[in-house]
Amino acid sequence: MSNFDMSDYDSFCKVIHETILLFEELIELENKKIDAISENDVNLLDQYMNDEHAYLMQMRGLDYKREKMQEQLGATGLPFKDIIEKFDGIEKETLNSLCENLRTKTTELREAIARVKKLIDMHLSSINELLAKLEGGEGIYNKNGEKPPVEPPVRFTPTKA
Repeated sequence: MSNFDMSDYDSFCKVIHETILLFEELIELENKKIDAISENDVNLLDQYMNDEHAYLMQMRGLDYKREKMQEQLGATGLPFKDIIEKFDGIEKETLNSLCENLRTKTTELREAIARVKKLIDMHLSSINELLAKLEGGEGIYNKNGEKPPVEPPVRFTPTKA
């Protein structure tokens, strides 16, 4: 990139690095959520969900900073691939490495989130089945959020005389 302030480049790289670190923390948190779900520790899971909210607020802040840095670099709205192509030499290599690491962490985070979702879905299904057995099927909602019709209990059984 011919006309850029090196401090803007450094700030942009720093924001990407901070995002990578935050993704690593989120991946660790997702793994902790898996442990809490496996141990049926609802209180711990709730604590992790609150922690996750704080991380997401940090993510918003970093995303805002990244957009500002891209603006200062004259790369507003460009994908990382196009931004990398604007640089040469060590700057290009460094930025390419950071962006590749970010892609890897993004994939890892998506996979961790998918595992948590799958585990939660499995536990909810088990809970729903248990409730159905305990309540005789009453009070349980189907996947559409509707209460299935309840058949009246059979009071008499036909017998041959």
